[in-house]
Amino acid sequence: MPTIKDYYLPKRPTLLFSLHPEPTQAIINGTKILEYRRRFFARPFQAFVYTTGANGGIQLFLRCDQGLQLVPEQLALVGALLQHDAPTTTAAYFEGAKVGLALPITAFTTLPNIPLAQLRRQFKNFVTPRSYVFLELV
Repeated sequence: MPTIKDYYLPKRPTLLFSLHPEPTQAIINGTKILEYRRRFFARPFQAFVYTTGANGGIQLFLRCDQGLQLVPEQLALVGALLQHDAPTTTAAYFEGAKVGLALPITAFTTLPNIPLAQLRRQFKNFVTPRSYVFLELV
């Protein structure tokens, strides 16, 4: 099984962001290759993903290429073509936004779940991000 070391790119920014359990599982299943965001870091990045919920924690590391910044109608079309998303669902997510992002997920690996309690013991003041935070890996 691949590890983070197999995917980590030293010159690429590393983020931490949160996803609900369903999108996390869809990435793992290979059915989610785009992550939609109203506002987000648009350049290529790699990230640790915190999955929310009762059994939440960090269990995924992924890489994303340059985000596609488009108007919602175009994002709905891209999502329908590449990910088989219902255009109405994508449009509803972006309702009221002039532009949004589709982040292409290019690689990922899973890791044993690191639960919130352990993260808070190891890292003082650990808070799950509402959007994202940059990590500096040493």
